[in-house]
Amino acid sequence: MNELADRLQGYLADRYSGARVSDFHFIVHGFESDIYTFVFHPAGEGPRLLILRVYPGDGVIEKQQREVNGLRWLYRAGFPVPAFFCYETDPTYLGRPFTIMERIEGRLLRPLLDQVAPSRARDLIDQFSALLARLHQLEWRLFTDQAARHESNPAAWLDDTIDHLHQLYAKYNLPGFTKILGWLEFHKAGLDMQLVVAHLDYHASNVILRGDGSMAVIDWSRVGIADYRADLSWTMMIMGDYGQPYWREQILRAYSLHSGKSIEDLDYFNILTDLKSLTDTVISLKASPKALGLNPARAETVEQEAPNIQRLLRRIRDITGIEIPEAKELLTF
Repeated sequence: MNELADRLQGYLADRYSGARVSDFHFIVHGFESDIYTFVFHPAGEGPRLLILRVYPGDGVIEKQQREVNGLRWLYRAGFPVPAFFCYETDPTYLGRPFTIMERIEGRLLRPLLDQVAPSRARDLIDQFSALLARLHQLEWRLFTDQAARHESNPAAWLDDTIDHLHQLYAKYNLPGFTKILGWLEFHKAGLDMQLVVAHLDYHASNVILRGDGSMAVIDWSRVGIADYRADLSWTMMIMGDYGQPYWREQILRAYSLHSGKSIEDLDYFNILTDLKSLTDTVISLKASPKALGLNPARAETVEQEAPNIQRLLRRIRDITGIEIPEAKELLTF
């Protein structure tokens, strides 16, 4: 085993006498963590298939704690997520904070969608959208210790998001982005907020199709309370702008059907979604992915996304009439 596997073996053996690790393999540099699989052999018990997520960016402790709490709550609620195993914020053990959870057996949905017949892909998109609607039907008040705050101000999650973006734009000198925040502030008054438990990074690369045909959802580092349209819009952006354009409308139709919602004011949430995506990209290019708690190994991927980012900029311009000069300069359109 390599050094990381040896350190993991030592960590688990200290906590579970006689335990050992086998079949340790690197899987992928994820957007926010490096991911490994391994088999855990506790003494006197059967083996367990587990995932190790190691976080290389800055400010990861809050994300890590959010994911751990989210997994615990969702698992108890019966939503299809990996079972949580353990986590550490102290980098002493493996060199960086990490989380260990159940490894769900199956196939990632994203590559599968490109391989199957169109009719099968439509069925999978329908199932994928229904699962998002199911998440949004959970009782959000049980998910947070700030239910009273959200009850009294249903836009509190949006206020927090806008405040956070203001801080980023001041820190990285991005005044063009601030104009979009002004647009969001001006138009938020007429919105009827409908709060849900939101994944906030729900796309087909975070969904596993299991052998029995059911789906499970992974990567909960952004989970929180938000309007359902913020979650839906992010899904449509990732699946449509970074996947297949026609998936946007397929997801919207299927979600509306399974949720029973007539979805209004979606353009507002599309602006918020596109702005957040552009923010990650521009700061990653201007400073570094690490500054946002993203995986530095993904820097080259960010640079390759320029054509998709151009599409987001056009959508923002068409809806708000506002250009973002910093994005255009850094992405060299």
